[in-house]
Order: sequence, then C-alpha cells, then structure tokens
Amino acid sequence: MAGGVPKYVPLRSKPLEETDHTANAMFYLDFDELEQAVSPKTKAFILNSPHNPTGKMFSRKELEKISEIVQKNPQMTVIADEVYEYILFDPENSPHISISSLPGMFDRTLTLSSSGKTFSCTGWKVGWAIGPAHLTRAVTSVQQWVNFAVATPNQDAIAVCLKKAHEPYEGHASYYEYLAAEYKRKRDLLVNSLKITGITPIVPDGGFFIMGETSKVEFPKEYMEEVTDAMPTNPMPRDWAMSRWMTKEVGVTAIPPSAFHEKESVHLAKNLLRFAACKGDETLLEAQRRFKAYFEK
Repeated sequence: MAGGVPKYVPLRSKPLEETDHTANAMFYLDFDELEQAVSPKTKAFILNSPHNPTGKMFSRKELEKISEIVQKNPQMTVIADEVYEYILFDPENSPHISISSLPGMFDRTLTLSSSGKTFSCTGWKVGWAIGPAHLTRAVTSVQQWVNFAVATPNQDAIAVCLKKAHEPYEGHASYYEYLAAEYKRKRDLLVNSLKITGITPIVPDGGFFIMGETSKVEFPKEYMEEVTDAMPTNPMPRDWAMSRWMTKEVGVTAIPPSAFHEKESVHLAKNLLRFAACKGDETLLEAQRRFKAYFEK
C-alpha cells in the first residue's frame, strides 16, 4: 500500500556442535549484516520475539545492539511483533523483553500483540497495537481500509480476559503462568518424540514451534527431483522435499522453513523443519506413535 521494498536479514544458525541445542544459542542475527542493509531509505524494521519459526528470544544485549543501530537512523521505526510474549519457558534466565522498554525506544516502536496466541482464539482476529500517539494515529487512520471487521462482542470479551488473566487459574498464580506451563509440557512431549526420528530438536525458549535439525535423516532422492507449483526454488529445497516425504511416508507433516526465506537465503533452511506443539495431546501422541512405527521398524 505504501510502496515499500522489503530487504531481508535472516537469522543464521551455528553448527550443532557449537551449541547446547537451544534456539537462543543456535540462532543469531548478524548485526553487521543488519547495519549494511539499512540505508537512508529504510523506514521500518520488523522484529519478532519470541520468534516464529525458531523459538528464539532476543536477549537484552541483542536488543540493545538493535536499538543502537535504529537510533543511528532517525528515519526508522521498529514494528515489534510480540504475539508470543506470554509463552515463555524459562522466564528467569530468558525473559521476554520488549524493545520499546529500552532507553529511547518507546517513541520509535509500534508493539503488536494478539489474543489469538495468548487465549487460543485465532478466529476472533482481535489484536492490538501499542505505541506513541504519532504511530497509533497512523494505524488508526488506515485501519478501516485494510482490516477485517472485528465483532464488538469479541473485543469486549478479550478486554475482560486481559483483566482476568492476572488472577489465579487452574492451580497457577495466573492464567499466563498456566499457559506457559501447558505449552512447556507439550513442547517437551514433542521434543522427546522428535528424538525417535534422528532429528535433533532445537529446543525453543518461547512460542509453540520447534525447529528440528535433520542432517542425519536420509530419505529417497526422488523427492528432491519433484517439481511443484508451491516450492520456492527449482530444484526443490531439501527441507521442502523432506517435508513432503515425511507427510507421505511417515504420516506427520512439518513446515519447511525455507517458506519463510527469500530466494537468496533458502539454502539456510535446508537441514531444518518446523514442528508445531500447539495441538491437542492426542494429536501429539499420535505423531509419536507414527514416528515409532516408521523409524523403529
């Protein structure tokens, strides 16, 4: 709508043997690469933390470095996607830190969140933007032209939920603590299931997705030779082919992370797959049974 041209700076990954197999340790942003991508024409920087698809949470040190780059460029605004802000698995050692809370950043940041992730009601399409008046006014001025119409009762219901979420819930001090505990339990179940396959789970520190490192898993080469309308490059990327093989032969579907990349960085995802823990327990257990049936036969 505004005629902007996206420039991508991908998260990169360290070799498995150099990490403790957690998302925070494995995935990193190359700050030199980020700074080189910024020009006087750069208007916005989109930051997602906790991050989809990797599960990485940016540390204070990393956010301070991003803030330093942004504040060198007064024309830049940060759009902070924080929809997984309450799905945290180690809040003491890896807390969620909003970049808007850093010195000098509130007036430069528009923070986005969503009831869909926090309250598991994605179909309601209720979210919010928080920031200084000059940014929220801009959102308001275009919102009626670019958005769905959200039913007023849904908005009222979420307003009540936001208040009540701080109250004790299901044996936890708050709904937010319950939410994090439930997703941590599901995360651990899926992590243990992935180990059956030879995939190395990259344990996420937030969110509800798990990346798996797949370099030790072999599959028929003919899947690499297929051509589909949906694949991002030709020849088919390895992660794309592996996802198709796993769906057809194992009966479990993962998302190929190359779908998140521009063409020039598709190769970074070749040995990765994204799995979702945001499922009912029976679905997660059925995936485990299918993994065992295929990989332990």
